[in-house]
Amino acid sequence: MSSAEEFLRKKIVEVLKAHCEGLVFDKLREVLEEREGVYVDGVLLRRVVAIMIREGTICKEPSALIKRMLLKLCRAPS
Repeated sequence: MSSAEEFLRKKIVEVLKAHCEGLVFDKLREVLEEREGVYVDGVLLRRVVAIMIREGTICKEPSALIKRMLLKLCRAPS
């Protein structure tokens, strides 16, 4: 995994720790860009999020309120 991907993984964990209620993918990207100053290609972000979901670091949970899947931190990365 490249250093850019490792940096992105750490930023995603930081953002999801701060938003324990969970975020939809678009809001995660918005927070990374606007608040964290991390501008990233959407394909790369989706790939990193998918890897983190498969590893069990991020969980997807349905939201009845907004009718979309929320990304939440399942466990801290090892």
